[in-house]
Amino acid sequence: MKRCMAIAFFLILVSAFTAGSAGATGTLTVTFKYTDSNNVQQPLAYAYVYLHNAADGPPMEKIFTPPDFILGPSDANGRISASVSAGAYYIRITRRQNLGSAARPLGPPEAGDYTWTQLTTVTITDGSVTDLGTKYASFFQPAITISGTVKDDKGNPLAGRYVRAQTEPCISASYGPYNPDQHGPNRCGPVKYLALERTDANGNYLMNLKSGGTYYIYESQCLGDQHQEYVGNPVCVGTNGGTVTVTQGDNKTMNIVVYSPYY
Repeated sequence: MKRCMAIAFFLILVSAFTAGSAGATGTLTVTFKYTDSNNVQQPLAYAYVYLHNAADGPPMEKIFTPPDFILGPSDANGRISASVSAGAYYIRITRRQNLGSAARPLGPPEAGDYTWTQLTTVTITDGSVTDLGTKYASFFQPAITISGTVKDDKGNPLAGRYVRAQTEPCISASYGPYNPDQHGPNRCGPVKYLALERTDANGNYLMNLKSGGTYYIYESQCLGDQHQEYVGNPVCVGTNGGTVTVTQGDNKTMNIVVYSPYY
Protein backbone atom coordinates (compact mmCIF):
# COMPACT_ATOMS: atom_id res chain seq x y z
CA MET A 1 0.00 0.00 0.00
CA LYS A 2 2.75 2.46 0.99
CA ARG A 3 4.64 1.59 -2.19
CA CYS A 4 1.54 2.32 -4.30
CA MET A 5 1.05 5.64 -2.52
CA ALA A 6 4.67 6.58 -3.11
CA ILE A 7 4.39 5.71 -6.81
CA ALA A 8 1.16 7.71 -7.15
CA PHE A 9 2.69 10.78 -5.54
CA PHE A 10 5.82 10.40 -7.65
CA LEU A 11 3.67 10.52 -10.80
CA ILE A 12 1.95 13.66 -9.51
CA LEU A 13 5.33 15.17 -8.74
CA VAL A 14 6.53 14.46 -12.26
CA SER A 15 3.38 16.04 -13.71
CA ALA A 16 4.06 19.18 -11.70
CA PHE A 17 7.17 19.78 -13.78
CA THR A 18 5.80 18.63 -17.13
CA ALA A 19 2.19 19.85 -17.24
CA GLY A 20 3.22 23.49 -17.60
CA SER A 21 4.76 22.87 -21.03
CA ALA A 22 1.31 22.42 -22.55
CA GLY A 23 0.07 25.91 -21.63
CA ALA A 24 0.64 29.08 -19.64
CA THR A 25 3.16 28.70 -16.81
CA GLY A 26 4.72 30.81 -14.11
CA THR A 27 7.37 30.25 -11.48
CA LEU A 28 6.76 29.78 -7.77
CA THR A 29 9.60 30.33 -5.31
CA VAL A 30 9.66 30.03 -1.53
CA THR A 31 12.18 29.47 1.27
CA PHE A 32 11.16 27.20 4.13
CA LYS A 33 12.73 27.57 7.60
CA TYR A 34 12.18 26.62 11.22
CA THR A 35 13.44 27.84 14.61
CA ASP A 36 15.55 25.32 16.52
CA SER A 37 15.74 24.74 20.28
CA ASN A 38 18.38 27.50 20.57
CA ASN A 39 15.98 29.97 18.90
CA VAL A 40 18.15 30.00 15.78
CA GLN A 41 16.53 30.00 12.35
CA GLN A 42 17.49 26.99 10.23
CA PRO A 43 16.62 26.02 6.64
CA LEU A 44 14.34 23.05 6.07
CA ALA A 45 15.52 20.75 3.29
CA TYR A 46 13.37 18.04 1.68
CA ALA A 47 10.13 20.01 2.05
CA TYR A 48 7.43 19.92 -0.64
CA VAL A 49 4.86 22.46 -1.82
CA TYR A 50 1.33 21.10 -2.32
CA LEU A 51 -0.99 23.07 -4.62
CA HIS A 52 -4.77 22.61 -4.87
CA ASN A 53 -6.74 24.32 -7.63
CA ALA A 54 -8.76 27.13 -6.04
CA ALA A 55 -11.68 26.42 -8.39
CA ASP A 56 -12.26 23.16 -6.49
CA GLY A 57 -12.60 24.97 -3.15
CA PRO A 58 -10.31 24.72 -0.13
CA PRO A 59 -8.91 21.25 0.51
CA MET A 60 -10.27 19.20 3.38
CA GLU A 61 -8.21 19.02 6.54
CA LYS A 62 -7.54 15.39 5.83
CA ILE A 63 -7.01 15.36 2.09
CA PHE A 64 -8.80 12.48 0.36
CA THR A 65 -7.81 13.51 -3.18
CA PRO A 66 -4.26 14.19 -4.35
CA PRO A 67 -3.15 17.79 -4.87
CA ASP A 68 -2.99 19.15 -8.41
CA PHE A 69 0.75 19.80 -8.13
CA ILE A 70 3.58 18.85 -5.78
CA LEU A 71 6.76 20.91 -6.10
CA GLY A 72 10.10 20.13 -4.53
CA PRO A 73 11.96 19.02 -2.63
CA SER A 74 13.55 22.11 -1.10
CA ASP A 75 17.34 22.33 -1.30
CA ALA A 76 19.85 22.55 1.54
CA ASN A 77 18.91 26.23 1.97
CA GLY A 78 15.22 25.37 2.26
CA ARG A 79 14.49 26.93 -1.13
CA ILE A 80 12.07 25.72 -3.80
CA SER A 81 11.81 27.28 -7.25
CA ALA A 82 9.68 25.48 -9.82
CA SER A 83 7.50 26.02 -12.87
CA VAL A 84 3.76 25.46 -12.48
CA SER A 85 0.66 26.03 -14.60
CA ALA A 86 -0.78 29.53 -14.25
CA GLY A 87 -3.83 29.75 -12.00
CA ALA A 88 -5.06 30.30 -8.44
CA TYR A 89 -4.17 27.73 -5.80
CA TYR A 90 -4.48 26.87 -2.14
CA ILE A 91 -0.97 26.15 -0.90
CA ARG A 92 0.68 24.10 1.81
CA ILE A 93 4.34 23.34 2.53
CA THR A 94 5.22 20.20 4.48
CA ARG A 95 8.44 18.45 5.49
CA ARG A 96 7.77 14.91 6.64
CA GLN A 97 9.47 13.70 9.80
CA ASN A 98 10.97 10.24 9.42
CA LEU A 99 9.79 7.46 11.69
CA GLY A 100 13.05 5.98 12.96
CA SER A 101 15.18 5.48 9.86
CA ALA A 102 12.21 5.08 7.50
CA ALA A 103 11.08 7.91 5.23
CA ARG A 104 7.32 8.31 4.79
CA PRO A 105 5.46 8.88 1.51
CA LEU A 106 4.17 12.30 0.55
CA GLY A 107 0.69 13.22 1.73
CA PRO A 108 -1.34 15.28 4.19
CA PRO A 109 0.47 16.50 7.32
CA GLU A 110 0.46 14.36 10.43
CA ALA A 111 1.40 15.06 14.02
CA GLY A 112 5.08 16.03 14.26
CA ASP A 113 5.51 17.07 10.62
CA TYR A 114 6.85 20.53 9.83
CA THR A 115 4.18 22.43 7.92
CA TRP A 116 2.91 25.85 6.83
CA THR A 117 -0.45 26.63 5.24
CA GLN A 118 -1.75 29.78 3.57
CA LEU A 119 -5.49 30.21 4.14
CA THR A 120 -5.94 32.55 1.16
CA THR A 121 -5.17 31.60 -2.41
CA VAL A 122 -1.97 32.37 -4.29
CA THR A 123 -2.06 33.29 -7.98
CA ILE A 124 0.55 32.07 -10.45
CA THR A 125 0.75 34.36 -13.50
CA ASP A 126 1.95 33.31 -16.94
CA GLY A 127 5.59 34.27 -17.48
CA SER A 128 5.99 35.79 -14.00
CA VAL A 129 7.71 34.80 -10.77
CA THR A 130 5.56 34.54 -7.64
CA ASP A 131 7.93 34.77 -4.68
CA LEU A 132 6.36 33.86 -1.35
CA GLY A 133 9.50 34.91 0.50
CA THR A 134 10.47 33.00 3.65
CA LYS A 135 7.87 30.90 5.43
CA TYR A 136 8.42 29.51 8.90
CA ALA A 137 7.36 25.98 9.73
CA SER A 138 5.50 24.83 12.80
CA PHE A 139 4.78 21.35 14.07
CA PHE A 140 1.46 20.09 12.81
CA GLN A 141 -0.95 19.22 15.57
CA PRO A 142 -4.71 18.80 15.20
CA ALA A 143 -5.97 21.90 17.02
CA ILE A 144 -9.64 20.97 17.37
CA THR A 145 -11.52 17.68 17.31
CA ILE A 146 -15.20 16.87 16.86
CA SER A 147 -16.14 13.25 17.51
CA GLY A 148 -19.21 11.14 18.12
CA THR A 149 -21.35 8.33 16.80
CA VAL A 150 -23.89 7.90 14.02
CA LYS A 151 -26.73 5.50 14.89
CA ASP A 152 -30.21 4.74 13.68
CA ASP A 153 -33.26 5.47 15.83
CA LYS A 154 -33.09 1.96 17.30
CA GLY A 155 -29.56 2.52 18.59
CA ASN A 156 -27.74 0.48 15.95
CA PRO A 157 -24.40 1.94 14.77
CA LEU A 158 -24.21 2.99 11.13
CA ALA A 159 -20.84 2.12 9.58
CA GLY A 160 -19.35 3.82 6.54
CA ARG A 161 -21.41 7.00 6.83
CA TYR A 162 -19.82 10.27 5.70
CA VAL A 163 -19.71 12.91 8.43
CA ARG A 164 -18.74 16.40 7.34
CA ALA A 165 -18.18 19.81 8.92
CA GLN A 166 -18.89 22.95 6.90
CA THR A 167 -19.25 26.67 7.52
CA GLU A 168 -22.73 27.10 6.04
CA PRO A 169 -25.92 25.08 6.40
CA CYS A 170 -27.32 22.88 3.68
CA ILE A 171 -30.69 23.69 2.15
CA SER A 172 -33.64 21.50 3.07
CA ALA A 173 -35.16 20.03 -0.06
CA SER A 174 -38.83 20.05 -1.01
CA TYR A 175 -40.48 17.53 -3.32
CA GLY A 176 -43.77 16.89 -5.08
CA PRO A 177 -45.61 18.36 -8.06
CA TYR A 178 -47.21 21.06 -5.92
CA ASN A 179 -44.10 22.04 -4.02
CA PRO A 180 -41.12 21.83 -6.41
CA ASP A 181 -37.60 22.53 -5.23
CA GLN A 182 -36.87 26.11 -6.25
CA HIS A 183 -33.46 26.45 -4.64
CA GLY A 184 -30.26 27.26 -6.54
CA PRO A 185 -27.66 24.65 -7.41
CA ASN A 186 -25.25 25.33 -4.55
CA ARG A 187 -26.89 23.30 -1.82
CA CYS A 188 -24.38 23.67 0.98
CA GLY A 189 -22.77 27.09 0.64
CA PRO A 190 -19.58 28.10 -1.19
CA VAL A 191 -17.31 26.02 1.05
CA LYS A 192 -18.42 22.40 0.75
CA TYR A 193 -16.32 20.75 3.45
CA LEU A 194 -13.69 21.77 5.95
CA ALA A 195 -13.45 18.25 7.34
CA LEU A 196 -14.77 14.89 6.25
CA GLU A 197 -14.52 11.44 7.82
CA ARG A 198 -16.30 8.09 7.56
CA THR A 199 -17.69 6.20 10.53
CA ASP A 200 -16.03 2.96 11.57
CA ALA A 201 -17.72 -0.41 12.18
CA ASN A 202 -19.13 0.92 15.47
CA GLY A 203 -20.47 4.12 13.94
CA ASN A 204 -17.71 6.26 15.47
CA TYR A 205 -16.05 9.22 13.74
CA LEU A 206 -13.33 11.75 14.58
CA MET A 207 -12.74 14.98 12.62
CA ASN A 208 -9.77 17.35 12.98
CA LEU A 209 -10.13 21.11 12.39
CA LYS A 210 -7.50 23.84 12.46
CA SER A 211 -9.65 26.93 13.02
CA GLY A 212 -12.27 27.79 15.60
CA GLY A 213 -15.76 28.90 14.67
CA THR A 214 -19.27 27.56 14.19
CA TYR A 215 -19.62 24.44 12.06
CA TYR A 216 -22.66 22.66 10.65
CA ILE A 217 -22.38 18.88 10.99
CA TYR A 218 -24.04 16.53 8.51
CA GLU A 219 -23.96 12.83 7.78
CA SER A 220 -24.86 11.07 4.55
CA GLN A 221 -24.79 7.65 2.93
CA CYS A 222 -22.79 8.81 -0.07
CA LEU A 223 -21.14 11.84 -1.61
CA GLY A 224 -22.38 13.40 -4.82
CA ASP A 225 -22.21 16.73 -6.58
CA GLN A 226 -23.68 19.96 -5.24
CA HIS A 227 -27.07 19.04 -6.71
CA GLN A 228 -27.20 15.89 -4.60
CA GLU A 229 -25.80 16.78 -1.19
CA TYR A 230 -28.53 18.45 0.78
CA VAL A 231 -30.91 17.52 3.58
CA GLY A 232 -33.65 15.13 2.51
CA ASN A 233 -32.31 14.18 -0.92
CA PRO A 234 -33.51 10.61 -1.60
CA VAL A 235 -30.53 9.96 -3.93
CA CYS A 236 -27.83 10.80 -1.39
CA VAL A 237 -29.59 11.31 1.93
CA GLY A 238 -28.21 13.92 4.31
CA THR A 239 -29.06 14.15 8.02
CA ASN A 240 -28.53 17.39 9.91
CA GLY A 241 -26.51 16.66 13.03
CA GLY A 242 -26.72 20.23 14.33
CA THR A 243 -24.21 23.02 14.89
CA VAL A 244 -21.18 23.19 17.12
CA THR A 245 -18.99 26.16 18.09
CA VAL A 246 -15.35 25.41 18.88
CA THR A 247 -12.17 27.26 19.82
CA GLN A 248 -8.53 26.19 19.83
CA GLY A 249 -7.96 23.11 21.98
CA ASP A 250 -11.61 22.07 22.10
CA ASN A 251 -12.64 18.43 21.89
CA LYS A 252 -16.38 18.41 21.28
CA THR A 253 -18.76 15.48 21.01
CA MET A 254 -21.72 15.37 18.62
CA ASN A 255 -23.81 12.22 18.27
CA ILE A 256 -26.14 11.92 15.28
CA VAL A 257 -29.37 9.93 15.13
CA VAL A 258 -30.65 8.94 11.68
CA TYR A 259 -34.38 8.24 11.49
CA SER A 260 -36.21 5.87 9.18
CA PRO A 261 -36.37 5.74 6.15
CA TYR A 262 -32.97 7.46 5.82
CA TYR A 263 -30.84 4.53 7.00
